[in-house]
Amino acid sequence: MYSIMIVDDEAGVRNSIKAKIDWQAFGFQIVAEASNGEEALAFLKQNRLPEVLLTDIRMPQMDGIELINACKQLYPLLKIVVLSGYSDYTYMQAAIQAGVRDYLLKPVGRRELAALLEKLAAEVAAQRTDKQLQHAEMRQRKEQLLALQEQMLLRMVKEDFYSLLVIKERLEQLQLSALVDEQLLVRFITVEMRVPTGRLGDERGHLDLLHMAFQMLCRETASTFPGIFPFYDASHPSMMHFLVQVHSNGVEGIDAMERLVRQMKTNIYKYLKLDSVIGVGEAVNGIRQYKNGYSSSMLSWSRSTIHGTNGEGSLQVQNLIAAFSPELERQLVISVENGDHKAYSSLIERIIPSSVEFPMYSFTFIASRILLLFHSIAKKYEAGEAVLQKRLWDCQMTIGDFHSREQILDQLEELARLVMIEALKTRTSSGQSIVKAIQKYVDDNFSYELALASLASMFHLNETYLSGLFKQHVGVTFSEYLTGLRMKKAGELLAQSDLKLTDIAMLVGISSSSYFSTSFKKYYGLSPKEYREQNHSKA
Repeated sequence: MYSIMIVDDEAGVRNSIKAKIDWQAFGFQIVAEASNGEEALAFLKQNRLPEVLLTDIRMPQMDGIELINACKQLYPLLKIVVLSGYSDYTYMQAAIQAGVRDYLLKPVGRRELAALLEKLAAEVAAQRTDKQLQHAEMRQRKEQLLALQEQMLLRMVKEDFYSLLVIKERLEQLQLSALVDEQLLVRFITVEMRVPTGRLGDERGHLDLLHMAFQMLCRETASTFPGIFPFYDASHPSMMHFLVQVHSNGVEGIDAMERLVRQMKTNIYKYLKLDSVIGVGEAVNGIRQYKNGYSSSMLSWSRSTIHGTNGEGSLQVQNLIAAFSPELERQLVISVENGDHKAYSSLIERIIPSSVEFPMYSFTFIASRILLLFHSIAKKYEAGEAVLQKRLWDCQMTIGDFHSREQILDQLEELARLVMIEALKTRTSSGQSIVKAIQKYVDDNFSYELALASLASMFHLNETYLSGLFKQHVGVTFSEYLTGLRMKKAGELLAQSDLKLTDIAMLVGISSSSYFSTSFKKYYGLSPKEYREQNHSKA
């Protein structure tokens, strides 16, 4: 049912119009009346906007022309129909210039009114459909953007990135420009859901639904606080992570964090009847320190219980975070990937000297941070099932249970040896193994800017050698393979969504929409528009 408002200074005219036809039969309901423009504007400002405004021209206080001009400025989508007498030609010209939708001549005829309502109903229906499509498109774009933001944040805290400039450009594209500021103070929060004993009984299959509800609730709760960015690791569905912008003025920042943690815990119990364990990480500055901040939140989580959060605020951990620099991390990665145990041991001694007595919490933080580095290398080189990655994660999950420095060092030593073996196995075996690892990396990261030179550096290969090796084992050049991945994904998005071309180009890792269109037509033989129309016509 569509709504309409009648504005005329004569009550008799208004009553006559209302009695002319069965308005509901044409899909309309008269929701309001007014005797002049001022009354009409007052109603429009305080109530839901009707679809149609039917107004006289000659009225006291504020006439129809003034009302039309005001509505066009305040409510540009409102459809306005003018009531006019034969002698109102000058007024009609002004109304048409103001952009009225149609007009009716007094006295209003039943047939003319019915014809106009049929036309207006069709227009309003089409407009609603357009709005629904626009809302659906906006919702789809927002969902895609949020998913990409989460993927980006997860990548920044768990994997290597070879170019800080590329990361910053990607953050800008994903509307995360606030995070580019190297002085921005952030903390990470880790939230794990815990199912109370007996909560599920034999219905373990419902756990997936609980995971989904938990993730949605966490995102919804975080959305009520400013400066919170949630992200999620699909390998661990009972956990959610949050990057939190922290005010630098001390008390206010701490208070906001505490409110967020309390609200998260309350909502999880209130709406899902689940317990939760929450870890709050140390404050860090800049993208290069995100891994440290994330590791400290995981460590805090590992030492917390359903009754409270522990393990935050250690000055010595802050000093260790500062010491664990990007350059030191790079050297550690190289030593492990080269299987250089001597260099690795020397670097570990630099980070945590055997002559210094660290508190267990601080010592465990460094172990957690090194485990994160091992995980990144294992993912980079491991083929087949991710057995080693699972073992690394299991160790990360239980790191808070270790009670001595020796236990932790022994565990790190064993895992370092296993990661070295895995990396060297891939690097020193047949060319097919290293190409397979690179191919997997490209498959996982094609939506980011990728260059052969950067990949060669990342995998310690000569660029020319890698180019030939890739063509030999994959059958196409690196550029052709990357373009194929991007175009196949673009084809899926064009066929299955109404996203704009600029959005699709960004989603597949191409910054220029014109270059995207050229590449797409070269690949498919159709322009993106033609491809979309062809696929929509088949649906």
